[in-house]
Amino acid sequence: MPARYVTVAGQQYNKRQYGERWSGIVSGYETGVTLSPGDTAFLTESVTGITRFAKIMARGRVTFRIVQKTFNGRRVKGVAMVTPGSGHEVWIGKQVVMKALFPPTNAPDPAKENRRQVLRALRDIIEPQIRQYRNQFSGKSVIKSSLTGKPIFGAYHVDHVYPFIRLVEEWCRENGYDLETIPVQCRGMDCRLQSTDMAESWFDYHAFHAEFQVLDASENTSKGARYFGRGKQFPE
Repeated sequence: MPARYVTVAGQQYNKRQYGERWSGIVSGYETGVTLSPGDTAFLTESVTGITRFAKIMARGRVTFRIVQKTFNGRRVKGVAMVTPGSGHEVWIGKQVVMKALFPPTNAPDPAKENRRQVLRALRDIIEPQIRQYRNQFSGKSVIKSSLTGKPIFGAYHVDHVYPFIRLVEEWCRENGYDLETIPVQCRGMDCRLQSTDMAESWFDYHAFHAEFQVLDASENTSKGARYFGRGKQFPE
C-alpha cells in the first residue's frame, strides 16, 4: 500500500499538503536565490531516497537554488540542486520527487470503490422503472430514436434524458449523502444499500424526477453523461 502520509523535516504531509509546500517554496523566492536552512532541510530529506540525487549529495554539501528552465519552449520556475565543487545546477522535478514519496498503486481506493458499489446498487433499485418503460415497446415492429425519429435497427438503449449520475448527485445533495461513505453491501456483482429507508428514498426520488428516452447504441455512447436540454421528442 503506498504512503498516504510522509514525514519530512519533522512535519507530516499528505500528497496535497506536500505539493502545496513545494509550490510555496518555489513561489516564495526570486530566481537565483539560495534556499533558507529550513527549506534546504525540506528539500534534502525529500530527495535523499532518490538515487541520482543521493549520489550527488554523497560527494559533499549541496545547496538548493531557485532557477528557471525551459521545457518545450515554456519557461518554468523550480528548484535545482547545486553540486559541491563545480557549482553545476541539477534540476529537481517536483513530480519526480512526489512520485518517489507517494508511489502510484493498483490497489483500489476504498472511497472510490464504495462510490462504484453504491452506484451499482442505485441502478439495481430503479431497474423495475426502466423495465416498465421498456415494456412499452414490447411487440413493436419499429422503434424510433427519441432524438432523431429514425428507426433503430438492432438493440435499442433506454437512456435517461437528464443523466442518471446527475440525478444521483442531486438526490445526495438534497439528503446530505456522500457516495463515498453510503453504507453498501456487495456479494459478487450484486450490491445493495444497507439502509432500506435510503433505498426507498432513492426509488421515489427517481420515479418522480427521471425521464427516459430510447436511443440507438451510437447515440447513447456519444451522449454519455451530458445533458442538452429536453429538446424535441419524436413519437415512438
